[in-house]
Amino acid sequence: MRAKFWIALATIALCAALPILLFLYPRYLKVRETCEEGLKGAFRRLYESDPEFRASVDGLRKLALDPDVPYNRAKALKLFNTILRKLGLPETSPIHFRYGKSVKEKAPGVPRKVTCAKPSTELRLRVLQPSPDVENGNGLKAVYVCGLQSLGGEVIEVTLVFSDEDKPPAGSLEDLWYDVWRLVTWGRLEDIETLYVVNDGHRLRVEYRGLMLVLNGTLGLREIAPIGSGLKRFTEAAHVEDIEVASTTLLELYVNTWNHAIGLRDNNPDVEKVVFGPSGVDVRVGSRLDAENDYSDLVYVGEVPGSVPG
Repeated sequence: MRAKFWIALATIALCAALPILLFLYPRYLKVRETCEEGLKGAFRRLYESDPEFRASVDGLRKLALDPDVPYNRAKALKLFNTILRKLGLPETSPIHFRYGKSVKEKAPGVPRKVTCAKPSTELRLRVLQPSPDVENGNGLKAVYVCGLQSLGGEVIEVTLVFSDEDKPPAGSLEDLWYDVWRLVTWGRLEDIETLYVVNDGHRLRVEYRGLMLVLNGTLGLREIAPIGSGLKRFTEAAHVEDIEVASTTLLELYVNTWNHAIGLRDNNPDVEKVVFGPSGVDVRVGSRLDAENDYSDLVYVGEVPGSVPG
């Protein structure tokens, strides 16, 4: 009887502590998606069928993505919590709502569309990604290559599409909130990253530089940060602008951080890797613009000229 009493008491204490843990430590509270169709499927279904859900998503997108609309944090939080509630997920609190304006400037017009060609340079590419990241559902699923000509030689825009992006520890409530925010403001769960390979006739340079995309309708300029990893390791995030020189024509790109920052050096030598080669993923001729429009519910109309290295 005494053992049952203590078990019951511990259960009551745990239930009483759960809201406190939820409020203070959502990063460490493991959760599961609440529907068999998955988060992305539920989001899209509700957007099509539930007027309140659709209005909340559209309203939050205006606040975050329309440069002509001032960002109101309190209103954004209220709309975000409506979206979470409709998805059957716990709401967030002001202390954990750290999201803000994603698009601040407006393009003067629609830029001329970049015309992609199959690169004339034979690009032998291998992507090495930490096994835990792949096992958590974030593996590389597609590669886009876009051959461009510049004064410095051929430039190949390489865009990597990962199935998802999870900040360790994966599966936490905070990570799930982040996924919902990405569905609203990126229109996708997939993580898309872009780098450039420059062939000057003598060597291959890998350049991690940012670019800008133009949203349809509002002409909002969406800044895409460079994705060099520098010295950061898997438990960290990185957006480093950098240039590295490849010593061979076989490019081995190491995914060094949880947000899929890239480097030619392995910053996690003690972590097992999954190797993706050309035969293991979907390889397409296309630009970052093409990748976004293939995977996102948002529509982009162009890439700002001058964002490609020369």
